[in-house]
Amino acid sequence: MSLREKKKQETRNRIFDVSGKLFKEKGFENTTVGEITKEAGIAKGTFFNYFPTKESLLFYFKKQKEELIFNIVETQMSLDVPAKEKIMNFFVLLAENYEKDKELTRLLFFEHKRLTMASSQRSGKKEHGHQRFIDILCDFLKEGMQNGEIRNEIDLKIASESLNAIYFHSLMIWLHSDNDDSFSRDISAKIDLLFEGIGE
Repeated sequence: MSLREKKKQETRNRIFDVSGKLFKEKGFENTTVGEITKEAGIAKGTFFNYFPTKESLLFYFKKQKEELIFNIVETQMSLDVPAKEKIMNFFVLLAENYEKDKELTRLLFFEHKRLTMASSQRSGKKEHGHQRFIDILCDFLKEGMQNGEIRNEIDLKIASESLNAIYFHSLMIWLHSDNDDSFSRDISAKIDLLFEGIGE
């Protein structure tokens, strides 16, 4: 990354960090672009160079999470470890990232969800984020099956959809709760249980 690009990234991150601080204090709807630029010490024009609208900050949040997922997947795929460990690492590392700032994660997650649902209703098009997540899990499981770690008769589609459902259901419960329970420990225990099974 060139020095120019590095400075641009630093400015973008500073705007996002300041916005997050204000969103937690005042709420997303009640925070204005003027307040963000004043707190960040930049002109409004600079803000709009990076984020065309205040709502663009929500999509930047999503982009950051997508980049995190890509980096985790790339790292885990390169490791010579069992599929279960790769899946566990994938979920736990994501959970730990969310745990760094639960309040901001909750706020941005639900604001983005509200915005995308409204957009989907207007356009009639659905988001495909969950399917990409399921595909990643299916790749992990397929590798495990090829290595003899997962039974051949397992339906990979059902298995990956089940893992996806467990993860996002657990995430929703954690985001809605006001306690300090560890999301990473919770999802780790559930993945252990899923791989061990509950039968005799």
